Amino acid sequence: MKLYMKCTTDRLELPLIVEESPTILAAKLGLSPHSVATMCFKQKCGYHRIEVEEKWPDNDGGCWWYDEHGRVVHEY
Repeated sequence: MKLYMKCTTDRLELPLIVEESPTILAAKLGLSPHSVATMCFKQKCGYHRIEVEEKWPDNDGGCWWYDEHGRVVHEY
């Protein structure tokens, strides 16, 4: 499964919005789907496209998984 993320642009790159398609992410950010897909593909300006093999539920009702860099990502 591929996920598309907008993260903070600092060194921590904390996820702000996580969606299953660049179209949904673009709609939430008020941008065009093409520009979001391009930035995610190029990993620019805090946009990332990650491959996720499996999600696990957490105690807060959200999900978490490891991205391709080994970082834990939470979705609420």
